[in-house]
Amino acid sequence: MSIVQERIREISGRWYMREPLLLMTLLSHRLEANDKIGTLRSGKGRIEYNPAYMEGLSTGDLEEKLKIETFRILLRHPYRRPKRNDPVLSYLASNITLNEYYAFKDLPHRAADFWENPDYGKQNFEFYYRELKKIGDDARNEGGDEETELWDDDDYMDQKMKGLVTQAVQSKSWGNLSGEMIETLIAGLRPVLDYRKALLGFRAMVLSSEKILTRTKQSRRYSSLYLGRKNQFTTRLLIGIDVSGSISSGEIDLFYSAVNRFFRYGVNALELLQFDTALKGEPVLMKKARKTIAVTGRGGTDFQPLINYFLEKGKNYDGLIVFTDGFAAIPKVSRVLARKILWICNSKANYDRHHGWMSMQGRCCWIE
Repeated sequence: MSIVQERIREISGRWYMREPLLLMTLLSHRLEANDKIGTLRSGKGRIEYNPAYMEGLSTGDLEEKLKIETFRILLRHPYRRPKRNDPVLSYLASNITLNEYYAFKDLPHRAADFWENPDYGKQNFEFYYRELKKIGDDARNEGGDEETELWDDDDYMDQKMKGLVTQAVQSKSWGNLSGEMIETLIAGLRPVLDYRKALLGFRAMVLSSEKILTRTKQSRRYSSLYLGRKNQFTTRLLIGIDVSGSISSGEIDLFYSAVNRFFRYGVNALELLQFDTALKGEPVLMKKARKTIAVTGRGGTDFQPLINYFLEKGKNYDGLIVFTDGFAAIPKVSRVLARKILWICNSKANYDRHHGWMSMQGRCCWIE
């Protein structure tokens, strides 16, 4: 057994009584020496470390480094990174999240280092990643990508870490974790609402049918003397796109890519209407998927003009889908109308903020 392994074993012994959840997380991953990396990193079911780096740490610093990585794993950051995500910004977002929920001594980067707005405190990993993208190269210069080389979108390990948190909930074996960290871990157990399923479910709910005459299906009563009828399913949807200044161009592109999915679901045509504090022109008819659409507006946000338009033109549409960050006055929506509305937030953080009122005014989900 190497010197590093022996020291880690001693720390594990202390965690047995003081930090049972951290210990179980540490034991769920293979510890592997790797002298080609600078410090340590996790992912793919293992924690890799540079032996020389670890030997040079004091016992207290070594324990903190292990805590940082086990917290990172518990929050499932190494197992929730889509391949398209920037590795540098992913690692920065992870560090900021960790520092917001635990008082680490030497972990760099906190929310206050990038944003003065106090509302940016104690947000989630996805929120910080999205906001760092808006900063761009200035944020990217603060980190490296070696630490995320093992990160991937890994459902098996993601569920395995959720299992450890579930066990801690049942046995109340949280150790010295703060209440806010515990709440964050428990919140991560909530099932993710796949916006694709939400779109399919919404389409099924507002599905319209029209009977048309057909020669391929005979009339039941009069046989071949008369044309039969069959149901032709159609769905007429109005899509409201929030183009206010708080929505980034990248998020609007993401909204439109989601809208394009409807053409895979058998919807023949959609009408898109951009809005901020007012409606921006007339609805644009989409009969096929588009890569880009010109964006106008970029002011504040007011949902009521869109809701009023949908109510006024109700006979023309079976449902309304609103893509937004949710930051606006709550609109007045009748119960009948609410059944025909689906709200899609631009992030889980905003979904968590606005779920309360959105769920009273229709269905809601999020997309990232």
